[in-house]
Amino acid sequence: MNILITGGLGYIGGRVANYLKEKEPDTNIFLATRQNNETLPLWSNEFTVIQMNILDESSIANGLKNKNLDVIIHLAALNEIDAIEDPELALEVNTKGTYKLLNVANAEKINRFVYFSTYHVYGETSCSPITEDTPTRPTHPYAITHRAAEDLVNYFNHYHNMSTLIFRLSNGYGYPMSKDIDRWTLIFNELCKQAVTSDRISLKSSGKQHRDFITLHDIARAVYHFLFVVPDKWGDGLYNLGGKYSMSMLDVANKITEVYKKKYNKDIRRIETVQDGGESIKYAPVKYSIDKIVKTGFTLRGDITSEIENTMHVCEGFAN
Repeated sequence: MNILITGGLGYIGGRVANYLKEKEPDTNIFLATRQNNETLPLWSNEFTVIQMNILDESSIANGLKNKNLDVIIHLAALNEIDAIEDPELALEVNTKGTYKLLNVANAEKINRFVYFSTYHVYGETSCSPITEDTPTRPTHPYAITHRAAEDLVNYFNHYHNMSTLIFRLSNGYGYPMSKDIDRWTLIFNELCKQAVTSDRISLKSSGKQHRDFITLHDIARAVYHFLFVVPDKWGDGLYNLGGKYSMSMLDVANKITEVYKKKYNKDIRRIETVQDGGESIKYAPVKYSIDKIVKTGFTLRGDITSEIENTMHVCEGFAN
């Protein structure tokens, strides 16, 4: 199988590529990136890295040409921080870029397309549990642009007979392929880095907020499941992808403290929180239903302790 992963050098893309290669070593995996070849990480040497700008259809066409691709896994997008800082660019990259990629893929007769959306498309909802039938009410540019991109994916499915898969991903966590991947603002990564470099943990909130978390290992396994286990059973192509693991930020901090003590045989000096200033945040556990994807035969197997330990190992590169 020939697979292209956009954003393949990124936080999720790297782990997905690595897992697929480990499970199916005969696959040809292409990692699309805008990075200059001179700055490529060592771990990417096992893959074919191609330069591609998803805002430029000619660049996309050059990247897809003569690859005989069976499937595109689309992860390239502005993250939530950059999206709120520049909503117009988020629209260009996350929505229009997805359309351009789909359009060229269709012209090249690439018939399978996997798109990573976000559970944030549901917005602030009182529904519990959150299922694929829960109405979407996105308010953040990151969520708005992903929701619009979902509709474009469905357009190519409906009118161009493209087999498509949309994952509405909750909060992925786990070790990156290298410390140079710029996602150290994510809660697990940030707190692991604080612990390793300063022996303390400082939360920027009361720590009461809950989120649903899923390991990067399980995210990669979900991709593998649909590509290699049930390749012809994608159903309607829309699945929540979460971990059934609701934790508060303080729970995360305490778990990292526990793993840190076991790994390094010493205690975190302190965990700092900010007093609740009356912010309008719902503190109840998140119930993010993955029943639909489980019915396809997918199961969760990720190990929180292993992911934290390996993240800390990567963070040791910051302490040296």
